[in-house]
Amino acid sequence: MKKRLIEKFNQPNSLVVISGYPKKKQTYSQGVCAVSSFTKNTLSKLQHENSFQKIIVLAPTIHAREIYEEDGILVVRCFKRNSPLSYVGLLKAILRFGRVTNILIEFEFASFGNTFMTSLLIPIVWLLFLLGKNLVLVIHQVVSDIQSLSGHIGVEKRSLKMQFLGFSLGLFYALLTIPAKKIVVLEEEFKHKLSRFVNKDKIIVIPHGIDTNIKIVDRQSARKKLGIKNDEFAVLYFGYLTWYKGIDFLIQALKNETSLNGKKIRLVIAGGPSFTQGEKYHYKRFLRQLDVLMANATNITYTGFVKEEALTSVFTACDLAVLPYRTFMSSSGPLSLAISHAKPFILSENLEALFNSADFKKALQLNNLDKNQLIFKLAKKNLLETIKISMDPEINQKMVSLSKTLKEERSFIRIAKIYNDVLFRNKIGEINAIYSLAPANN
Repeated sequence: MKKRLIEKFNQPNSLVVISGYPKKKQTYSQGVCAVSSFTKNTLSKLQHENSFQKIIVLAPTIHAREIYEEDGILVVRCFKRNSPLSYVGLLKAILRFGRVTNILIEFEFASFGNTFMTSLLIPIVWLLFLLGKNLVLVIHQVVSDIQSLSGHIGVEKRSLKMQFLGFSLGLFYALLTIPAKKIVVLEEEFKHKLSRFVNKDKIIVIPHGIDTNIKIVDRQSARKKLGIKNDEFAVLYFGYLTWYKGIDFLIQALKNETSLNGKKIRLVIAGGPSFTQGEKYHYKRFLRQLDVLMANATNITYTGFVKEEALTSVFTACDLAVLPYRTFMSSSGPLSLAISHAKPFILSENLEALFNSADFKKALQLNNLDKNQLIFKLAKKNLLETIKISMDPEINQKMVSLSKTLKEERSFIRIAKIYNDVLFRNKIGEINAIYSLAPANN
């Protein structure tokens, strides 16, 4: 069977994708990197867009190596996170599909493992270059100021180690991207940042896709499951519990906050420990700090990791999604899911550059919203004022409409058409003209 599958998919017009990938028959899986759901959503729509082209995913193992076909996509689990020698399995898989010309790599820091494991991607991309492959990189995280991640990586801001990491980061981006023919980033701001290290003419902005297959459940039933009362305004934090996403700030700001605009505030924390950070000492210390912060809180509901079947209930039950990020280094999956559910959302000022993207600007204008109505400083008073604004019925409805507009603009169905143009039709100039704006201050 394995040989038959390889022969079936090893075709010149196929596409090999190197990425994390969800468990069988799932999209939003526990125990895989955050890029996994993005990759599956993108590829499933890309396959529908171009059904005559085969797609092969070379992914990390979950329990063991395996090869299987799922919904027309061949999944080859051939290497292990944090196991450098397992890259031999990845290289063997690349050579097995030697007839395939187009290679797509979905890259996010730590999705393949620790720093050493990540650095080993450089010789792999250069090997693909030497083999004459048409290599496209999707860079999910762009960090131009490593000091802004000090709490996330557990390194002092002004230490020699931080200086070394800053230098190494620029070198890594350059060495990783030089062999690529095209580089995809998910927001206009990331193109601006990555241009410090990479030839900007190779960079294409393709927005983070939105899952439009979400089926909304009954709101009252969803709130009952989470224990949210009718007189409560439910604020949602969704995603892994990490320092750079500001979960500790949000707990401190909303813990035991009794009333706002005549409504009780309930903070729903829907997410568990980071899959990629889990075993690091500084991260375990951060989780202990969160436990202390949440102790004796009367208005916090903590769900832990949300299974795929419960995901829609959590978003439907809540009134507002909040993203209190300390830095803007990646396009937010939780924000994309909030938009999928047509939820109002507010963002920390650190994510303000999102509004430099063409579709965000367009959506704000269409719905008569000012970005300042959606942005807050990382200070309790300012956060509460922004939540109050979102509670105004007229503005709240505009925020719902904003999400609906973005849901249409960024649907994975539409995004797949753009990937198809990049991968198979080379329409880079047209795509940049439509989806890219200069990072202006206007």
